[in-house]
Amino acid sequence: MRYEGGHSARLRRRLLTGTALVVVATVGAAVALPLLRDRSQRRLERRADREVTATAQRTRAALLAAPSTREAALRDAAALDGVEVLAVEAGDAGVRLVFRVRVAKTAASVFGWQEANAAACFAQVVSRSATPAVMERLPCPT
Repeated sequence: MRYEGGHSARLRRRLLTGTALVVVATVGAAVALPLLRDRSQRRLERRADREVTATAQRTRAALLAAPSTREAALRDAAALDGVEVLAVEAGDAGVRLVFRVRVAKTAASVFGWQEANAAACFAQVVSRSATPAVMERLPCPT
Protein backbone atom coordinates (compact mmCIF):
# COMPACT_ATOMS: atom_id res chain seq x y z
CA MET A 1 0.00 0.00 0.00
CA ARG A 2 1.50 3.29 -1.12
CA TYR A 3 0.81 6.66 0.46
CA GLU A 4 0.07 9.33 -2.17
CA GLY A 5 1.60 12.20 -0.21
CA GLY A 6 4.89 12.20 -2.16
CA HIS A 7 3.51 14.04 -5.17
CA SER A 8 1.67 16.68 -3.18
CA ALA A 9 4.71 17.37 -0.98
CA ARG A 10 6.86 18.02 -4.06
CA LEU A 11 4.17 20.19 -5.54
CA ARG A 12 3.91 22.16 -2.30
CA ARG A 13 7.71 22.70 -2.23
CA ARG A 14 7.68 23.91 -5.86
CA LEU A 15 4.80 26.29 -5.17
CA LEU A 16 6.53 27.60 -2.06
CA THR A 17 9.81 28.12 -3.96
CA GLY A 18 7.99 29.84 -6.83
CA THR A 19 6.09 32.08 -4.42
CA ALA A 20 9.32 33.01 -2.63
CA LEU A 21 10.97 33.92 -5.94
CA VAL A 22 8.00 36.07 -6.95
CA VAL A 23 8.08 37.88 -3.59
CA VAL A 24 11.85 38.52 -3.85
CA ALA A 25 11.47 39.77 -7.43
CA THR A 26 8.59 42.07 -6.46
CA VAL A 27 10.47 43.54 -3.50
CA GLY A 28 13.59 43.97 -5.66
CA ALA A 29 11.62 45.79 -8.33
CA ALA A 30 9.89 47.97 -5.74
CA VAL A 31 13.28 49.04 -4.38
CA ALA A 32 15.18 49.32 -7.68
CA LEU A 33 12.67 51.24 -9.82
CA PRO A 34 12.59 54.43 -7.71
CA LEU A 35 16.39 54.43 -7.56
CA LEU A 36 16.60 54.13 -11.34
CA ARG A 37 14.00 56.88 -11.77
CA ASP A 38 15.97 59.22 -9.48
CA ARG A 39 19.18 58.50 -11.38
CA SER A 40 17.46 59.19 -14.71
CA GLN A 41 16.02 62.45 -13.33
CA ARG A 42 19.43 63.59 -12.05
CA ARG A 43 20.96 62.84 -15.45
CA LEU A 44 18.28 64.98 -17.14
CA GLU A 45 18.91 67.82 -14.66
CA ARG A 46 22.65 67.70 -15.37
CA ARG A 47 21.91 67.90 -19.12
CA ALA A 48 19.71 70.95 -18.50
CA ASP A 49 22.48 72.61 -16.44
CA ARG A 50 25.01 71.95 -19.20
CA GLU A 51 22.64 73.46 -21.75
CA VAL A 52 22.22 76.58 -19.57
CA THR A 53 26.01 77.02 -19.55
CA ALA A 54 26.27 76.39 -23.29
CA THR A 55 23.53 78.95 -24.01
CA ALA A 56 25.30 81.48 -21.80
CA GLN A 57 28.54 80.86 -23.71
CA ARG A 58 26.74 81.38 -27.03
CA THR A 59 25.27 84.63 -25.68
CA ARG A 60 28.74 85.75 -24.56
CA ALA A 61 30.15 84.98 -28.02
CA ALA A 62 27.36 86.96 -29.68
CA LEU A 63 27.95 89.92 -27.37
CA LEU A 64 31.71 89.95 -27.91
CA ALA A 65 31.43 89.40 -31.67
CA ALA A 66 29.90 92.84 -32.19
CA PRO A 67 31.18 95.10 -29.40
CA SER A 68 28.90 98.07 -28.87
CA THR A 69 27.99 100.46 -26.11
CA ARG A 70 24.40 100.94 -27.24
CA GLU A 71 21.83 99.23 -25.04
CA ALA A 72 19.54 98.28 -27.93
CA ALA A 73 22.38 96.67 -29.89
CA LEU A 74 23.39 94.59 -26.85
CA ARG A 75 19.82 93.49 -26.19
CA ASP A 76 19.54 92.39 -29.83
CA ALA A 77 22.82 90.49 -29.63
CA ALA A 78 21.58 88.64 -26.54
CA ALA A 79 18.28 87.69 -28.19
CA LEU A 80 18.73 83.93 -28.07
CA ASP A 81 16.13 81.35 -27.13
CA GLY A 82 15.77 81.16 -23.36
CA VAL A 83 17.79 84.33 -22.67
CA GLU A 84 16.19 87.21 -20.80
CA VAL A 85 18.10 90.48 -20.36
CA LEU A 86 17.66 91.67 -16.77
CA ALA A 87 19.80 94.81 -16.70
CA VAL A 88 22.12 96.90 -18.82
CA GLU A 89 24.50 99.15 -16.86
CA ALA A 90 27.03 101.56 -18.35
CA GLY A 91 30.37 101.75 -16.56
CA ASP A 92 33.99 102.81 -17.00
CA ALA A 93 35.13 99.46 -18.43
CA GLY A 94 32.18 99.21 -20.81
CA VAL A 95 28.58 98.12 -20.67
CA ARG A 96 27.64 95.40 -18.20
CA LEU A 97 24.80 93.17 -19.36
CA VAL A 98 23.07 90.95 -16.80
CA PHE A 99 20.99 88.15 -18.28
CA ARG A 100 19.13 85.03 -17.21
CA VAL A 101 19.19 81.77 -19.11
CA ARG A 102 16.33 79.31 -18.68
CA VAL A 103 16.16 75.80 -20.08
CA ALA A 104 13.39 73.22 -19.84
CA LYS A 105 14.26 69.66 -20.85
CA THR A 106 11.87 66.76 -21.26
CA ALA A 107 12.70 63.18 -22.00
CA ALA A 108 10.80 59.96 -22.42
CA SER A 109 11.86 57.10 -20.22
CA VAL A 110 10.59 53.77 -19.02
CA PHE A 111 8.88 55.70 -16.22
CA GLY A 112 7.00 58.08 -18.52
CA TRP A 113 7.86 61.68 -19.33
CA GLN A 114 10.46 63.34 -17.15
CA GLU A 115 11.03 67.08 -16.98
CA ALA A 116 13.87 69.23 -15.67
CA ASN A 117 14.05 73.01 -15.50
CA ALA A 118 17.28 74.92 -14.99
CA ALA A 119 18.02 78.63 -14.76
CA ALA A 120 21.10 80.73 -14.04
CA CYS A 121 22.06 84.38 -14.22
CA PHE A 122 25.23 85.75 -15.76
CA ALA A 123 26.92 89.11 -16.24
CA GLN A 124 29.11 90.06 -19.17
CA VAL A 125 31.05 93.31 -19.60
CA VAL A 126 31.24 94.46 -23.22
CA SER A 127 33.73 97.16 -24.12
CA ARG A 128 34.21 99.03 -27.39
CA SER A 129 37.44 97.23 -28.08
CA ALA A 130 37.46 93.54 -28.92
CA THR A 131 39.12 92.57 -25.64
CA PRO A 132 37.50 89.53 -24.11
CA ALA A 133 36.10 89.81 -20.60
CA VAL A 134 35.23 87.12 -18.13
CA MET A 135 31.61 86.11 -17.85
CA GLU A 136 30.53 85.86 -14.23
CA ARG A 137 27.77 83.71 -12.80
CA LEU A 138 25.43 85.57 -10.44
CA PRO A 139 22.64 84.54 -8.11
CA CYS A 140 19.32 85.11 -9.84
CA PRO A 141 16.89 87.65 -8.43
CA THR A 142 13.62 86.18 -7.26
